[in-house]
Amino acid sequence: MKKDNHLIIKKYLEGHSLVESNITSFNDFIEHRIQEIVDEVSQGLENEEFEISLGKIRVEKPKIIEADGSSSLVYPYEARLRNLTYSAPITLEITIKKGDQVDSDIVEIGKIPVMVKSKICNTAGMTQEQLIESYNDPLDAGGYFIVNGNERVMTMAEDLAENQPFIENNSKGNLALRLFSLKGTYRIPITITESKEGLLDLSFSRFKDLPAVVVLKCLGLVKESDIARYIGKETDSVIVNLYEFVNLATKEDAMMFIAEKTGLQGTKKEILDRVKQRIDSYLLPHIGQSKDDRMNKAITICKLIKQFLIAKENPTLRTDKDHYSNKRVRLSGDLLANLFKVNLGILIRDIQYSIQKSSKRKKFFSLKVIAKSTLFSHRIESAIATGSWTGERAGVTQNMDKTNYLAMISQLQRVASMLASDQENFLARTLHPTHYGRFCPIETPEGTEIGLRKNLAILSRISTRVDLDKEKFLKDLESLGLDKEGLEGIDVFFNGRFIGLAKDVESFVKKVKEKRRAKEFPIEMSVRNDTRFKIISISTEPGRVLRPLIVVDNGTPRLKNEHKVQIEQGEWTWNDLLDNGIIEYLDAAEEENALVSLFEEELTPQHTHLEIDSIDLLGVITSLVPYGNHDQSSRLNRGSKTQKQALGIYAANYLCRLDTDVSILQYPQKPLVRSFIYDTLNTYPAGQNLVVAVMTYEGYNMEDALVLNKGSVERGVGRSFYFRPYSALEMNYAGGLKDEIVVPDKDASGYKTEASYRHLDPDGIVSPEAEVKEGEVMIGKISPPKFLSEQREISVRTKKESSVTMRQEESGTVDTVFITEDSEGNKIIQIRTRDQRIPELGDKFATSHGQKGVVGRIVPQEDIPFTAKGIKPDIIFNPHGLPSRMTVGYLLELLAGKVASLSGEPIDATSFSGVGKKQLEEHLKNLGFRYDGKETMYNGVTGKRMAVKIFVGNLYYLKLKYMVGNKMHGRASGKVALLTRQPIEGRSRGGALRLGEMEQEALVAHGASLLLKERYDSDKVVLPICMKCGSIGIDDTIGNKLSCPMCNSEDIEPVEMSYAFKLLLEELQGLHIHTSFGLKNKYE
Repeated sequence: MKKDNHLIIKKYLEGHSLVESNITSFNDFIEHRIQEIVDEVSQGLENEEFEISLGKIRVEKPKIIEADGSSSLVYPYEARLRNLTYSAPITLEITIKKGDQVDSDIVEIGKIPVMVKSKICNTAGMTQEQLIESYNDPLDAGGYFIVNGNERVMTMAEDLAENQPFIENNSKGNLALRLFSLKGTYRIPITITESKEGLLDLSFSRFKDLPAVVVLKCLGLVKESDIARYIGKETDSVIVNLYEFVNLATKEDAMMFIAEKTGLQGTKKEILDRVKQRIDSYLLPHIGQSKDDRMNKAITICKLIKQFLIAKENPTLRTDKDHYSNKRVRLSGDLLANLFKVNLGILIRDIQYSIQKSSKRKKFFSLKVIAKSTLFSHRIESAIATGSWTGERAGVTQNMDKTNYLAMISQLQRVASMLASDQENFLARTLHPTHYGRFCPIETPEGTEIGLRKNLAILSRISTRVDLDKEKFLKDLESLGLDKEGLEGIDVFFNGRFIGLAKDVESFVKKVKEKRRAKEFPIEMSVRNDTRFKIISISTEPGRVLRPLIVVDNGTPRLKNEHKVQIEQGEWTWNDLLDNGIIEYLDAAEEENALVSLFEEELTPQHTHLEIDSIDLLGVITSLVPYGNHDQSSRLNRGSKTQKQALGIYAANYLCRLDTDVSILQYPQKPLVRSFIYDTLNTYPAGQNLVVAVMTYEGYNMEDALVLNKGSVERGVGRSFYFRPYSALEMNYAGGLKDEIVVPDKDASGYKTEASYRHLDPDGIVSPEAEVKEGEVMIGKISPPKFLSEQREISVRTKKESSVTMRQEESGTVDTVFITEDSEGNKIIQIRTRDQRIPELGDKFATSHGQKGVVGRIVPQEDIPFTAKGIKPDIIFNPHGLPSRMTVGYLLELLAGKVASLSGEPIDATSFSGVGKKQLEEHLKNLGFRYDGKETMYNGVTGKRMAVKIFVGNLYYLKLKYMVGNKMHGRASGKVALLTRQPIEGRSRGGALRLGEMEQEALVAHGASLLLKERYDSDKVVLPICMKCGSIGIDDTIGNKLSCPMCNSEDIEPVEMSYAFKLLLEELQGLHIHTSFGLKNKYE
C-alpha cells in the first residue's frame, strides 16, 4: 500500500512546478488584472476642461532597444550577462476629448519587469532542446525577475483576510466586530461596537461612531419591522436601538442626522449628495459602489449585527486571528497590482498636468510626446530592485539565494508575515493546527524571525483568481435550495456579501460540494458551514492556502485500486484525479467541517477525507531528510537549514552566468539513502556519500569537530570551486570624454607597479586561465579626471588610473571573460575568476540531520584506523554528538548507507514510510556483516586491535558555503578611516584586525609591553603642551615660536599621543570644555 501511496505525490511533482502559484498569479495580473486596473483608473478620472479615457492595454514580449535604435527579443541569459532588466513594453490606448477635438492614440507608456517562465516570458513553451540552445537551464523553475542583471525574488506575504468579520475585544476590553472591505486595491476597515448607552455604532472611512440604525435607514431600510426581521434576533439591544431613532422616518432625515453628527456644511441638496457619495464609495465597497447596491449593504450590515449580538451573548465566540481561514497570502500578482495602480495614477496625473500646461499656452500637443514617461518604468523597476513598495513596506523582494538548487526552490516557496519581527507575537509564531499540510512545521529561521517566515508544504497551493459568472452562479445556488427572499433558514454569504438563506443546511452544503467535484463550480471554491454563528460562507477569494485530500464516502475512499493502476501506467495524471472528484482542494475554513484520516485502515463512516500521503505535512526541504521522523525537531530545523547551505551545482548553465558568492562542488553525488521525493524533484545534487566511523580520535573531534582522512581529501572529497565576478564599464561622459580599456601609460596618475600589469593582453584585458594574485590588474582602465578646475588646462590633462584588481587576500584563475555592451551602448567587460578550495581546517561540514561541525584535523591516511576488511573511513565523527542531540535518523542513515553501498541499490528512507531498522539489520546479516553495523577496528598508528567495536557506515555529508578561505583576514598597513585615522575594518574593504584595549592588556600581562610601542604608534601625533598650566599650546610656524594661549608661557614641550586621543581633545574643545594635562618628566 505504501508504495502505491507515493504514486500520487510522484504524479503531482512530475506535472507541477513548485512555484506555480506565483507564476499563475503573475499571468493573471498580465491577462486580466492590468486591464481591470486601467478601467478602474479610467472611471475615477475627474474630467475638467477635457476628457481623458483609457482603453485597451497590451503587454508585449520582453525586448530590448539597443543604443543604435534596433530592437530584438531578449532572453534571460542575455539580461543576466549584459546587466539588463528583463522587461516588456506596455502599450495603452489613450483618448483625449477637448471640446470637439478628439485625439486618440496607442502609446507605449513604459516597461514592466517580466517574471521568468511566465506566459509572456520568451522562454515560455520552449522544449528542453530549445532551452539548452538558448543557454537556459531546463530545470530552472522560474518565478523570479531580472532587474539590471540581478535576480530578484518576490516573497509571498501573509495578511489578514478581507471581506470577513473579525470579532474580538478591542484595547479597552469592549467587544468589536471589524471587517476589512476590499474592492480592487482599496481597503477600508469597518467597525461595529456598542456604546455605553447600549447603542450599536458603526465606523467606516472618516465617519466615526455613527448609530448603526441611522446608517441602515440612510441605505433605504426605513421600516423598523424590516430591520428587526433581517437581524432576526430579538434581543433587548435591538429594541433599544430601534426605539432610539424611531422619529427618523425617511432616508433624508437619516442623512441629515448623519450630516449634523459629522458637521457637514452646505445646502440641503449638497449635503445629501455628499452623504450619498460617501456611503456609496466607502461603506462596504466590496458589495458594490453604485446606488443599486444600497439595499444589499443594509441587509449585510443587519447580518453582521446579528453575528455581533451572538458573540456578545457567548464570550467563547471570538475570532482566532491565527486560524488560517482568517489569513490570506499575497502573491506576486497582488503585489504588482498595487504597485501598477499607484504608478499608473501618477502617470495619468502627469499627462493631465502636461495637457493643461499646453492648452494654457494655446500650444498643440502630441499624445506620444506627453505620455512617453521613463519615470513609470523607472519607478516600477526600482521598487522591484530595492524591495521598497507602496504603503511603506520594505523587503518585498530579495536577492535570489543561489547556493544550490534547493535554496532557490525554498526561497520561492517562502511566505513572510507582515508582523514586526522585534515584537513578541507569541501566538503568531506558534504552530497552529490549521498549518497542517499547508505549511512545513519544521522549516523556519531561528532567531527573531522564527515562526513568522514559513514555507509552503509540498502539496499546498494558493488559490488564484477565479473567473466566475456571478449571476449564473447565484441561479445555480438557487436551484440547490438557496432562498433569496425568505426569512427562515441559515444565512449564506458569498465572498463577504449576504446572498440569501438556506433551509436544509446539510443537503445544501452537500449539493454545492458535489457540484464543485463535478467541475460545475470552480475547484478552488470553498464552502464552510459555521454552526457557531449559524452561517454558511462560500468563498472564491484569491490568497487562501489550499491542500488536496482524497474524498471519502461512508468510510471508503474514492481512490480505488484500479485508479492506482491507471496512474502507475501513466494513463491518468493528477488533473484526472481532480476532474473525477477523487481528490479535492480544501482551505482551512472548509477543513473545519471535515474529518481527515491519516491511514486508510483507520477510516470510519464519520470520516470525510483521507490524507494523500503521510509526508505531505512537510515542506520540500524537510521532506528530503532521510529518516527525518526519527530526529529531534530542533535538529531537523537545523538540518533543513544546512541543506540549503550545501555546495553543489546551483544551475546547469553556470558557465555562462556571473553570480556573486557561488561555489560549485567538483564531484557532487546523489545520496545513496534518500527520500522518494528526491527522485521526483529532479534536483541537482549537493553533497557526497562518505564512509563514517563513530569514534573519538586523539581529542581532535571534540565539540562537533570532524577528523578528515587526508587520502580522501586528495581523492577529491569536498573539493569545490569558488567563483567571483569582476567587471568594468567603459563609460561615455559629457564633452566627448570617455573611459578607455587599455594597458595604462606610466604617466597616468595612480600608476601601479609594472609587475601588476603583467597579465594584461594588448587590449587591456587579462587572458583566460591566467593565475592572478592579490592586487594584480585584470582589466586595465584609465578615466578622464573627475574635476576640471579650468577649461584652459584641458591640454595638460592627466588620465586617472582606475583598473580592476584582484581583491585583497584572494587569488584565483581567470575562468572566462565576457565582453558585451549595456542598453546605453557602453562597453562592459566582465571576468569570472575561480579559486579551487580543498577542505582545510575550519571548513564547515554537516549532515541533513543538523549535525554540523568544522574540520578539526586532517590526518594522513596511514594513521587512520582501519576495519578488519581494510576499509578506512573518510570522516571520524565524535560519538558524544549523538546522545544529547537525539538524532536517531543519523544512525539509521549510517546503517542504511552501509546496506546501500554493499548491495548497490539506493534505499528509500522517506520520513514515516522508509525501510525500517529490522529490515536493514536483516540485509546486513545476509551480506555477511554484523547486524548492528559495528566492526572490529585497528589503530592506524600502532596496528593494535581496538578493545571496542566501532560503528561504521555510509553517510551523505554536505560541504557548506562557510569556508575559512572566505573569512580569514589580516594585514600590515593599508587603508585608514578619514576621521580617526584608525585602520578600517572588514575583510571585504581591505581592512585590518583591531588591536583593542583587551588585547593590549593581554600583551602587557605577557611582559611584551614594548611590542605595544610598535603597534600603537601607527597613528601617533605630537602635540605642544604647556608645562605650567597643562593646556594645549600653539605652534606658530611662521613666527617660529611656541606659546600657551592660556598663560602666555613659552615653556612648552612636545608630547606624543595617538591621533584618536587628539581627536577627543578637539571634540571636547568644540564643546567648550577646557582640558589640562598633568605632566611628568619621562626621564626621571
